[in-house]
Amino acid sequence: MSLIRNLFFLFTLTIFAVTSTILNIFNYSPYQSNIYTFINFYTSFLISIMGILAISIYYTKTKLSKNETIFKNFWSSVRQGLFISMGITTLLVLKGMKILDWLIGISIMIVVILLELFFQTKKGGTK
Repeated sequence: MSLIRNLFFLFTLTIFAVTSTILNIFNYSPYQSNIYTFINFYTSFLISIMGILAISIYYTKTKLSKNETIFKNFWSSVRQGLFISMGITTLLVLKGMKILDWLIGISIMIVVILLELFFQTKKGGTK
């Protein structure tokens, strides 16, 4: 029952974030907006991309791993979706500030990949 509750919460959060992102795009002008509008846009963009990626990764993992339990894949999918969406949002923020070039973009993606590799190799916990 916990997995169903977590999936429902993730799906609901994703729907609200996508709606907020779309409303931000259509209702605010970037030339006349204040900093709070940009914070709201980038936060809702981050959460919506994270939710979409987490649901997609979880669905892919459950279809590919038929013998394993489906409970194991949820939190790793959320983490991977969060890391990828943080990388994409950081690239978008830097592009909006006009300081993004290819070297910075490659560096950000390498950091995202290394973070995920760190969490994949980390043990469960110390007892």
